[in-house]
Amino acid sequence: MPEIRRVLLTGATGFVGRHLYPVLLDGGFAVVSGSRDPDAAQRRFRGRAFVKLDVNDYHTVRNAMEGCQAAVYLVHSMAEGAGYEHAEARGAIAFARAAEQAGLSRIVYLGGIQPFGMASRHLRSRLRTGELLRNSGVPTLELQAAMIIGAGSESWRIVRDLAARLPFMVLPRWLESRSQPVYIDDVTAVLRRALTLEIPGSIAYALPGPEILSAREILTRTAHLLGLAPPMVQVPVFTPALSSFWISIVTRANQQISRQLVEGLRSDLIAPDDGIWQLIPDHPRVPFDEAARRALIAEARTLPLRTRFAEWLLHRITPGLAALPAHEKPLDKQSPTGATL
Repeated sequence: MPEIRRVLLTGATGFVGRHLYPVLLDGGFAVVSGSRDPDAAQRRFRGRAFVKLDVNDYHTVRNAMEGCQAAVYLVHSMAEGAGYEHAEARGAIAFARAAEQAGLSRIVYLGGIQPFGMASRHLRSRLRTGELLRNSGVPTLELQAAMIIGAGSESWRIVRDLAARLPFMVLPRWLESRSQPVYIDDVTAVLRRALTLEIPGSIAYALPGPEILSAREILTRTAHLLGLAPPMVQVPVFTPALSSFWISIVTRANQQISRQLVEGLRSDLIAPDDGIWQLIPDHPRVPFDEAARRALIAEARTLPLRTRFAEWLLHRITPGLAALPAHEKPLDKQSPTGATL
């Protein structure tokens, strides 16, 4: 495999891109950060240079790839509303064609995991994007993840806000669906390693976290880390559409995105095996409670004072861990300092 020195980072201003950029630099790569609005990106991230890159404009993609040997593909269009699946497919086709023309040695793509059962629109689009990239003439390593834990992650933000803001919880049946959430630092470590791993052509690997948890367990354990034990009532019906509307009221999530994420929880999102970790056995994955604790602390630093105060007031009327039977309390009861106020 040719040496990879210069990497095009798409989605450079997004959640994963922001965390990945310094990791790539530490790995010795020269990084070209792509953005649809490079001037605005440079004002937001001082000290970083950005190039124009819009996957709907083939020429900007081709120009951004100049001198690169590889690319990390982090583009998605879910927040743009109806028709985003077609936009994502068109973007992937244009990107793959440009990568082939530019002579790239590898594309690394972070997508979504194959569900057990019917895939939601969001997951179908993520999987279709991976298929289109892998079918290009450029060797592509697709990494398929469920929820990524970290401050700034849309799915984690929903979990964090529900756990922090509800003095009691109504649990619809779909919260029993299971997944393997993975910490952002584990994700970025794999993305960096994926640029130079020896792989046979194009291939997809799961990127699972170390634990299989139901959505209910994820909410419960996050609440416990905040020192809370809200009463929970299970209900047989509470549709994803109604749930997403409720989530948009209680949390900071975009309603369009939250609806797509909730739809994805109709089925289990569990990897058939250890996936990419079989090729990286020396990397210990961060357990859920530690990942959530770090994310809660990082998220707290970004909250406005009035939001933190409002949550503090809510916590005064939410039962704490002392209300739990001893066998239901987490082993580590230490609350993340500063996570709520």
